[in-house]
Amino acid sequence: MNKSPLTLRALPLACAAAAACMALPSAAQPAAPSTAALPEVSVTSAHDPEALPAAAPGGKAALGLRLGVLGNTDVMNAPFSATAYTQQAIQDQQARTLADVLQNDPSVRYTTNSGHMLEHFRIRGLDVNGPSVAYGGLYGMAPKGHIPTEMVERVEVLRGPSAMLGGMAPDSNLGGTINLAPKRAGAQPVTQITTSYSSDSYVQAHADVGRRFGEEGRLGLRFNGVYGGGDTGVAGQHKGRRLGALALDYQGERWSVTLDAYSSQEKIRNGSQAMYGLATRRGNVVGIGRLVPVPDSDVNAFRGTHGTFDDDGIMVRGELQLAPDWTAYAAAGAVNSHGRGLMFGTRMIVTGANGAAKGYVYNVDTITRDRVAEAGVRGQFATGSVKHTLNVTASVLNHKDGSSSRAAEAWDQNIYHPVTPPFPAAPAPASFSVDNDLRSLAVVDTLDMADGRVLLTLGARLQNVRQINGYDESRLSPSAGVVVKPWGENTSLFANYMEGLSPGQIVPFNAGYTNEGHSFAPYRTKQVEVGVKHRQGALTHTLSLFQIDRPTLITAADGKSMFEGGKQRLRGAEWIAFGQIAPTLDLLGGATYLQARQRNTGKDSYGVPGWTANLGLDWSTPITGLSLGGRVVYTGSQWVDSANTLKLPGSHRFDLSAKYKTRIGQTPVTLNGYIENLTGRNYWSGMFTDGYAMPAPPRTVRLAATFSF
Repeated sequence: MNKSPLTLRALPLACAAAAACMALPSAAQPAAPSTAALPEVSVTSAHDPEALPAAAPGGKAALGLRLGVLGNTDVMNAPFSATAYTQQAIQDQQARTLADVLQNDPSVRYTTNSGHMLEHFRIRGLDVNGPSVAYGGLYGMAPKGHIPTEMVERVEVLRGPSAMLGGMAPDSNLGGTINLAPKRAGAQPVTQITTSYSSDSYVQAHADVGRRFGEEGRLGLRFNGVYGGGDTGVAGQHKGRRLGALALDYQGERWSVTLDAYSSQEKIRNGSQAMYGLATRRGNVVGIGRLVPVPDSDVNAFRGTHGTFDDDGIMVRGELQLAPDWTAYAAAGAVNSHGRGLMFGTRMIVTGANGAAKGYVYNVDTITRDRVAEAGVRGQFATGSVKHTLNVTASVLNHKDGSSSRAAEAWDQNIYHPVTPPFPAAPAPASFSVDNDLRSLAVVDTLDMADGRVLLTLGARLQNVRQINGYDESRLSPSAGVVVKPWGENTSLFANYMEGLSPGQIVPFNAGYTNEGHSFAPYRTKQVEVGVKHRQGALTHTLSLFQIDRPTLITAADGKSMFEGGKQRLRGAEWIAFGQIAPTLDLLGGATYLQARQRNTGKDSYGVPGWTANLGLDWSTPITGLSLGGRVVYTGSQWVDSANTLKLPGSHRFDLSAKYKTRIGQTPVTLNGYIENLTGRNYWSGMFTDGYAMPAPPRTVRLAATFSF
């Protein structure tokens, strides 16, 4: 197997040693006063480029976020629809992976399930695959398996294509951008231990320790360590997790440097849920061609299967203040990922109304290697009464991946009463079959006119793509955005034209195509959007209308191959809200309407529900320290297949949460409870790929106690 010299297996031990050191009192770091809860703070010094925007009232979303080359931007000044979900939202909901956090967003839908080793999403009806999630502003740096939240301070979501802001991602990110802001040591010391339980019998311990050192607190260190294991809500399935994440930063007078390193591992043993093929034909198997009752959500469809996914990463970023208004910056990072086991392709093709099916399972070895570097300069100047914020940046990303697999022949199965599958032998070690170089140069200028009442952002990114198949082309992606504030700071009218650039589509495997696995050249996605943002007291609203056009693959007339030539158009309306309705009532969520069509066929796009809504409320009760909350997740009807022969009905789910802050002796303690799918409903929750439907998650109870020392 090809493997780079990057090795971080010793990171958890090093982090544990660092944590032990930090737990001791420091002469230069006085103990924090005892409080009921540690407030969310940002480090402030003479030069602090990574200071996060303040949290909005209610604490679960932020008033601003990082928008690629634009840097930290107030939500009201951004000509896009975007939301940053905070660490408080993560803790209150006991969200362990990125998918748990994104269930707050009405424009995001999770397209895999907890039994799958990767997390894939759709934003505004278009794919955003896990490998294209950014970490610390850089693509390729996030873990490729389930993305842990314990090392993340915020999850930032930009809806819509955004090649100008961040360049081209290594995998699909057609519908938007997800960026993870790493945790940093704050102005106050942090020493927290969280013990948690999740049904069926999963237990976990999480240590979070942060300190700043020196008289001015210039050196910061933050460590997060996680270890957990036990049975999940899927009958008989066992999961194990470990994480070590270390964040260092130094804030000088005119310079700063940060280092982030992590090692993450997840194991799944003894089974998973399935992806269910319902379309008329899947490869050489004739499917049932209609909907069947959904299996129980806790059905273990593949007992005995197992998988392990390891991610090791390191990233360094530095900034130097050249002049009062000009700063140079550079960053570099590397990540290695390795997955192995009977963990992908766990699917059943339904052939009979009684649940008869053909089962498939693959033994896989898959590797990914990403290397990334970025450098640039940003500054401010004026031309007459117009103020400019200029950013010039260059980046390079080398993405390699490859896999090998062995498949068990299709065997007789039943979706309601599954049998243990046959297990193929381990495949040969994987070698790299994809080797893409993504190089870009971007120039972006934001013009501040009429004393801040008009903000015009103009920019373009020249992207060069080199692929192992010989493709070597460049493409310019221009974009523009405008914000107008005619009635003051609390109302913003905005519009944008944005382009996205993504790796070419790959002909699906196991679908009967003679050119399966063929990769096409990268393609461009275009978006036009208009909207309004309004901040009414402690509540912020974003209402937008948008249209997205992108090319797609189409099937040849004989049904034996796929080629370029399709066009997809999505039109939608979106309402996003966060903040406080009243001093004791918090709101987070919104609703989205989408109309998606294949313009070349006139058919609706599969896997794109017409309506989606995620709406959460939290109530601070009259009982001191106690708050209660709930969330409804609604997904409208959607086509199962591209031929528009099967449609899933709409579905809804209720979640319930509770939080209680108290003390045990002199130690502040926060107790959290969360129930996902409160009523235990079984339903088809959505789509994975053409013709395959996913079952809902089982009812899951998550309990946690956080001790702040």
